[in-house]
Amino acid sequence: PSRSFFLPLAVFFQKYINEVKMKLVILAACVQTVAAFSGNYLSQLNGGNTANVASANGAFGVNGGSVAFAPAPEQVMATNQNGPSQEMLDLISKQVSVELMASQAYMSASIWFRSRNMDGMAAWMLDESDEERGHGKEILEFAMKNHYPVQLEALALPRSEWQAPDEVWETILSLEQQNTKNLLAIAHAADKCGQYGVKAFLDPFHVEQIEAEDKVGGILAKVRGASINLLWELDYMLGKEAEEEDHH
Repeated sequence: PSRSFFLPLAVFFQKYINEVKMKLVILAACVQTVAAFSGNYLSQLNGGNTANVASANGAFGVNGGSVAFAPAPEQVMATNQNGPSQEMLDLISKQVSVELMASQAYMSASIWFRSRNMDGMAAWMLDESDEERGHGKEILEFAMKNHYPVQLEALALPRSEWQAPDEVWETILSLEQQNTKNLLAIAHAADKCGQYGVKAFLDPFHVEQIEAEDKVGGILAKVRGASINLLWELDYMLGKEAEEEDHH
């Protein structure tokens, strides 16, 4: 055959070879990218030492290299499990005593109202005292189930003297606002160390704090500047509310 016969074939094969070369280049680049990504990922999982991953404990890697594509299951678990921080443990331990102090503060307020024949507000405060003590027991139980250390603190003497009912309610509102901050601090500490079970446990407490601040703030707004008749009406209403709560 003449040279003109082979020329189209040569062009065809040359084009085919060029395409194959291009695909090989692309494939090589992909392999390098995957290897680099896997190396960085596994380095993070294993503290920066990917060579230790390819061992007899179940991991496997690229032959002749230090990049491993699958760490051992126990290694993954170890690196993904964050333990509770000391900050979180200290805050939880303290919160048990804080709830007991809040219980005493409510009881002191109850005594003040009762000694002035405002039995409705006294009963309401006493119910809240029981609730705060219950919160302390709940947190204690949660801590014990999770093997968190708890050290009870000496309870500060609660305030017992006020000049007027609105001062009592101002004290109670400040108490609830501070307790909200305490619980949020625990949740923040739990979030930082990955203890999401603690955050879930605290969710109902956060909801109760919103309701408590709203309730106490509303009562305080009514008590401030209230006439004697309105004050006794509020006392009666809170007494009925406490009575209904006791029946539940």
